[in-house]
Amino acid sequence: MMKGFLDLPYRLPFARHYAEFDRGFYVDFPVQLRLMGRWLRQHGCRRTLDIGAMTGGCIEYITGLGIRMDGIQFTEDVRRLAAARLRKAGVASTLFVSPVHAPLRLPGGARYDGAVSLGWLNLPFPRSGLLATLRRIRRLLVPGGVFLFDFFGFKDLVVDRPDARLLPDGTALLSHAERRGGTLRRTHVWIPRGGGPRVETSELVDRSAGEAEGLLREAGLEVVRRKRLELNYPREFWAARRPTSSAR
Repeated sequence: MMKGFLDLPYRLPFARHYAEFDRGFYVDFPVQLRLMGRWLRQHGCRRTLDIGAMTGGCIEYITGLGIRMDGIQFTEDVRRLAAARLRKAGVASTLFVSPVHAPLRLPGGARYDGAVSLGWLNLPFPRSGLLATLRRIRRLLVPGGVFLFDFFGFKDLVVDRPDARLLPDGTALLSHAERRGGTLRRTHVWIPRGGGPRVETSELVDRSAGEAEGLLREAGLEVVRRKRLELNYPREFWAARRPTSSAR
């Protein structure tokens, strides 16, 4: 397991059940998806990138608005699952693989006028790792391009109660979460039918608006839009822009 990161839900056979794994966090995703689409259209985006595309639902929706969207997946397993879903839906998208715990990588010539990443800023990266990724995203954006992302602090977070679910293929998923100061620790036990248990513990960390602003400023991005989303769990949704005239 990758220390401090999610691994099993990105690999087969468990990747098929990612929505169940992430239950409780993005149950209100359609609301945020519509807002994302409006912002991308208002900023004139035509070619965009979803960092952490997972099942491809965001790509399918944004493509339906007439905006091209490629995706970065964290494992080859989840890339294949998303690619099959998008082919079935008739969606053209290029999906890349870049492990979540490693520096963000993409072909050198790729450029976009919009990028999105949800949930990324709360992963337990050191500040140097967050800054390196934001600088890489800036380089992927054309001048004037925008980066949409969300993050949350733990002040208003309601921790889900322990849960046990039997998934369609007979896999049992046991979930437990607990908050320890500025860290939300999530433990999952996957028990495949006829197999032994697989246990993982992953963490999310509290992020403040001041911390996000400082990182963006140092990476050469400027915040241009902010919205507080009072959804299933309250979070900030921001747009940052690569300046059109900057030597950095």
